[in-house]
Amino acid sequence: MNELISLKAPLSVNFEVSPVCDLACEFCFNSEINSQILGHPPLNQTISILNKLAEAEVFEIRFFGGEFFVYPYWQELLEYANSLDFFLSFVSNGTHIDKDVAKKLAANRIIGGAISLHGTKEIHDKITKKEGSFESAIHGIKTCIENNIGISILYTLTKNNYRHVFDTCLWLKENNLEIDEINVGRLTPYGRARSDWEKAKLSLKEYLSVFPLLKKIRVKLGIRASFGDSFPLCLLPFEFHDYVISCWQGTGFGHVDHKGNIRSCSIAKGSYGNILETPLTEIWVNRLTHFRSLKWLPIKCRKCNDFCGGGCSASCYDGGLYAPDEFISKKQRRLS
Repeated sequence: MNELISLKAPLSVNFEVSPVCDLACEFCFNSEINSQILGHPPLNQTISILNKLAEAEVFEIRFFGGEFFVYPYWQELLEYANSLDFFLSFVSNGTHIDKDVAKKLAANRIIGGAISLHGTKEIHDKITKKEGSFESAIHGIKTCIENNIGISILYTLTKNNYRHVFDTCLWLKENNLEIDEINVGRLTPYGRARSDWEKAKLSLKEYLSVFPLLKKIRVKLGIRASFGDSFPLCLLPFEFHDYVISCWQGTGFGHVDHKGNIRSCSIAKGSYGNILETPLTEIWVNRLTHFRSLKWLPIKCRKCNDFCGGGCSASCYDGGLYAPDEFISKKQRRLS
């Protein structure tokens, strides 16, 4: 029977510094929050969250959003996080990264980050609903690379772009943008994607069609290409198993939002507790015991030698903080 390792705190944390973003991506999982009304949290609150993460001896902070670089105090927060000796990186839409921003990142020991790109120009701008966002993101990618900041591309799969992941990488290659890797991600039933999920969601067949494209990117373009989220390995041909990065939510990875609420997944909603009220170590050790027991998984998943954690919890909207993958049949779930 499979088991999960229990750590006193996550090694890596996505820190959602602010819920505010200046794009309106058609799938945005955070759009359920009216971020413009909430606004940005005060600097002292975000610094307090960093202090709590440091007390729990979290190793890596990945600045997250919303959009990190629209936060008015991002520079002060970055400098403070660096002073706490975290290993630092970021996730961004890339549209605010210019030479000065890149130099500030490098000066605070950031050597890598991730920028969202969801297709070539027409496709990307259609998805973000902002004309010019592709060119701005490309400028951000180029500027980071020129300042020795390695960039991974995050590419959320949608009905509009899942066929074009190779074309996007080919465009980057032909324009001499040497990215570190590309990670394609699941479309999940939260935020804007939830509003018309039956029409928006990708089928199993459509997901499976992406893996040969990832192979083509690796072989023909020499770019590391992977499926960045979990996927049921029992439904995937063996030759593509090592393309799936899988997920370490609830063990080595966690998410903290701008209010200090902790969850094990950056997408799925809910909270295990707030680190401004309860120590992270207490939350992490004591409030995820049911998750780590794996009793919520079908027995087949718990016994599987190719343990993938039951696929992606965030793919199943009604599963709460965790659930088996959307492509694991209801019959299998009943056998748990």
